[in-house]
Amino acid sequence: MYGTQILIHLTPEQLGDLVEQRIAKALASYTPPLPEGSDLPELLTRKQTAQKLQVSLTTLHFWAKDTDDRPAILVPVKANKQVRYRRSDVLAVLKESRRFKSSK
Repeated sequence: MYGTQILIHLTPEQLGDLVEQRIAKALASYTPPLPEGSDLPELLTRKQTAQKLQVSLTTLHFWAKDTDDRPAILVPVKANKQVRYRRSDVLAVLKESRRFKSSK
């Protein structure tokens, strides 16, 4: 249809009705996205937590310790002698901005 022009005469009310119909059709098929982290279990393993946070298991281990410089970033939970992390804690760490040491 290159070079072809089609003129359609509509009143403002007709145009408004067309827009409303189109929006209603789009909203009828809309599915809101799932909340972030809803696909995660309530308690995550060390490996799952490290993958979600995109850090190594060593970093995860250091984050679980209190130091003189800072409190623990992510506190683990012991469940049957296994280390687990709460989903809410992991998601909270994801929302925080991490500051890294500057090189001297």
